[in-house]
Amino acid sequence: MTAVRLLLPQGGLRRWHCALAERLAAKRHRALIETRERRGAPPPSTALIEALEDLIARPRPPATLDRAPAGAWSAPGAGDADLVFDLTGSAEPEPGAIVPLYDGTAGEAARDAALLDGRAPWIELAQMTGDAPRVYASALPAVRRPDLLSSGRAAVADALVALVVQLAARGLGEAAPPRVAAPPPAPAPLRFAAATLAGLIERRLRRLVVHDGHWRVGVRRRAPGEAPFAGLDRLDNGGWRWLSDDRRRYFADPFVFEEGGAAYVFCEEYSYATGKGVISVCALDDEGNPGPSRVVLERPYHLSYPFVFRHDGAIWMIPESGANRTLELYRADPFPFRWTLDRVLLSGIEIADATPFPRNGDWWLAATGGELEGASWDSLSFYCGASPLGPWTPAFDGPALIDASAARPAGRVFEHEGALWRPAQDCRVGYGSGLALCRIDALAPGAFRQTPMQRFTPPGGLHTFNMTDRFAAIDAAGPRARASWLRGFGG
Repeated sequence: MTAVRLLLPQGGLRRWHCALAERLAAKRHRALIETRERRGAPPPSTALIEALEDLIARPRPPATLDRAPAGAWSAPGAGDADLVFDLTGSAEPEPGAIVPLYDGTAGEAARDAALLDGRAPWIELAQMTGDAPRVYASALPAVRRPDLLSSGRAAVADALVALVVQLAARGLGEAAPPRVAAPPPAPAPLRFAAATLAGLIERRLRRLVVHDGHWRVGVRRRAPGEAPFAGLDRLDNGGWRWLSDDRRRYFADPFVFEEGGAAYVFCEEYSYATGKGVISVCALDDEGNPGPSRVVLERPYHLSYPFVFRHDGAIWMIPESGANRTLELYRADPFPFRWTLDRVLLSGIEIADATPFPRNGDWWLAATGGELEGASWDSLSFYCGASPLGPWTPAFDGPALIDASAARPAGRVFEHEGALWRPAQDCRVGYGSGLALCRIDALAPGAFRQTPMQRFTPPGGLHTFNMTDRFAAIDAAGPRARASWLRGFGG
């Protein structure tokens, strides 16, 4: 048990403060609460924004609390604490306490500055000692509604709760230097205004012309010896062949699988009429041209991300079935058009994009969702087991990574240059906005490190990548209009 002292703002308690204390108590830690007078409260304009959002948004409980709920946490009392967190939001935190930094700066003003800019700040839990802060945990959350300040604040709070609970469980450990460097000098006003206007115009044009949320599956024949990520920077002329659709449905999450000399693409087929995904398959010819699609697995709930693999002489599929709060294993019977439910691997959790892979004789399952209350785009969890068929047990106490730029799985783990690489979604500007290919540097229970090596962020979006020796497959957002520079997406 760890004794954790939480310094909270007097007269400014938030619901997430109560949620943090409850999470600590559920993990058998002792929360010691002290309220402090807030130094440098947020400007009145942000309170006005919050009030206006409450008026126009759907009814929801207020984020603030008049007072702490009775019995919500342990009485303050005297006593030593193992860890002290200053969560008052002040730009002048308690000396020696662990404090959130937002893009390298303490205080809620720095948090709100990033959120009002339409992005999440990089969060670091740091101890303010000596000349430089010592960082013990970090996260880059995803913001589901970047146009709402309240949505961004909720995403930041959700990440802070997870980070504090993790530090209480494992202790401080080795510190790291701050990740965020000092901001560059401000540009000249006219040049800055022109660049800002140009960026807004480009963003609006992309939204109107390119990305209407209609995903398409592309396949290309790989050349012998080429890099795994060849062609990802040339979606318009990189040899991609696109699975046709009638725009009453979209195709996404493609997985290539080869059996008996034939190649197939399994993917999510999402019908706009039903609002539900099913699993479809199409055959590929020798050049990678997709044939007609056929539905092979449908359930009463949404299915996607059909991870197909071979093990113990059989062919298996783990589709995403988080809408049913399950992770299910299906066996081909026979391949490729019939699939039988073999077992439920996990239940009671909304898990997404489950991706098993072997490493050093063990099996690991990367996935997202189920542990944070906000968007599922920014967290990565790991499970470990003796076989890809389960059983699976959590390898970390909470998410192994909170990083909207490179957390959520985006395809099969592959070997490249003597290391394991994992595709991940880059959701910094929205779900599926880009792809990050990350090298796995360390993976053990409670310890994970990766390095993003390549990023691809085409105008419409890209969020899945898979390959075999002969073929590569992606999904990308198709165009609403047929401008000449978008013809590569097909009809």
